Amino acid sequence: MDPNAAIKAQRNVNQCMHVRAIVIEDHQSLERLQRFLKINKLPSSDLKTEGNHFVVYQNEVGNIVGSGGLELYGNTGLLRSIAVEEKFRNQYLGKKIVDDLIEKARNSNVKELYLLTETAHRYFLKKGFEDVPRESVSETIKKTTEFAQVCPASAVAMKLKLS
Repeated sequence: MDPNAAIKAQRNVNQCMHVRAIVIEDHQSLERLQRFLKINKLPSSDLKTEGNHFVVYQNEVGNIVGSGGLELYGNTGLLRSIAVEEKFRNQYLGKKIVDDLIEKARNSNVKELYLLTETAHRYFLKKGFEDVPRESVSETIKKTTEFAQVCPASAVAMKLKLS
């Protein structure tokens, strides 16, 4: 084990403390988020702020370094648009984004939280998500553009039960 691992981890946590979360509430901010997602090779053309919770994480100078979204459908939610700028990866920012969105889902009385992923399957397993067959996904989630049109069939469907 690396004797400096704890020091490195604390340094990474400290860097995340300099990042602030901003909820997307206007068209201009939504366009900035869409550009950020496009750079990070994630779908963005179907994003809507109404009834949903999209957040960007900005550094000290206002540049977007991370993002995440939560589409709300009653007591069911869809986690999406999780991205971290390359030079901020492996510094706990992704964990912070996911933890913030799961907390928002809990506070919004979401009981089942779904996601589709092609690249972060192992990460979400560690967060407590379980694989689910696409055909057993909630009908509400199946009707989302993310599920029905945007994400390829190769994306793994996952679910987290919240209490």
